[in-house]
Amino acid sequence: MSHSITDDILRAVVAELGEEFDSHDVIFSIMRRHPREYATDLYGLVESDDPILSLHASLGRRLLGLDELTPTKRIKSMNVRGEETENQQWRRKK
Repeated sequence: MSHSITDDILRAVVAELGEEFDSHDVIFSIMRRHPREYATDLYGLVESDDPILSLHASLGRRLLGLDELTPTKRIKSMNVRGEETENQQWRRKK
């Protein structure tokens, strides 16, 4: 699958966040700053049982592949559905 949310977009989003942040912070920032790309990638997963969960899981896996990030621990925070769920906390490498 090609991604409208490119690695460059991911890098730009995490560069604007603090030293530590979680995957939900990244998702909210993408939704605000790159709504067209978010909607395009979401629509590409419309056939899955839960397109939102599928997209967000994919974004988390892609964050893991960015050299400038280190996963730190699992934490709970508010997701896009207004529920507190577990997700990955990240730290930018220095």
